[in-house]
Amino acid sequence: MRTEYAVPLALSVLLSLLAPVVMQGAPGISFHISFRSLQQLDTISSSRIESLDDAAAYVRKAAVLCGITDPALLPGGLESRLATAEWEAARDPTKLVPDDQVAKAFNFMSGEFRVKHPAELTAEDILQYRSVQAALFPHMFSPKGVNGSRPVSAVVILYLLWFNGGVTVDVRKAAQLDRQPGSLTISPSGGRSGLDPNPNLAGREYQAAGYAYFVQQPPQRARSFLDHMANTVSLPQDK
Repeated sequence: MRTEYAVPLALSVLLSLLAPVVMQGAPGISFHISFRSLQQLDTISSSRIESLDDAAAYVRKAAVLCGITDPALLPGGLESRLATAEWEAARDPTKLVPDDQVAKAFNFMSGEFRVKHPAELTAEDILQYRSVQAALFPHMFSPKGVNGSRPVSAVVILYLLWFNGGVTVDVRKAAQLDRQPGSLTISPSGGRSGLDPNPNLAGREYQAAGYAYFVQQPPQRARSFLDHMANTVSLPQDK
């Protein structure tokens, strides 16, 4: 199972935390999610969120771990919207992001990017994916018995699915074993199960389609895409 998700970045590109693709923009963001950053994200996700300030601090730390040092560069108040969503989900489990909404966001992304061989995902696919990830990162990802994902987790899942071109065969095999949260430990230097610099064909297709989309689209269209994705995973509007 792949656990390395770092994306090679060109100089001065902007990666949005919600849309897991390269955007034209100013320096200040060097977005990536690696095995190490997933470990760190899992650690900070273990802390309780008891106020909106706690949620804002959590989202800010998560953004920094993903390479985002200046929240002002994110469009549409995305960071504050994520913080509000995290606070609401901490108070009310029904505010978690449902698997079908994550699948819907991914499928919309596939169509918007005009991926030649799109992976049409369902809520069951997302459930399988997050349950496998929870075996490695139990605080970041919700296990099978939880009805949905934390908002930051949903965003990370979309990024990982984009990078890999959907749910890989290895993940589907792992999902059949029904492992408990936190039951797996993998070294980042563990060969194929650790660092794998060669994405599969589907992953390469999705990455290329994402890069091409944001190079070709005007800023207004790109922001419209981001807003649609945010609304699909039910991020509250900034007040």
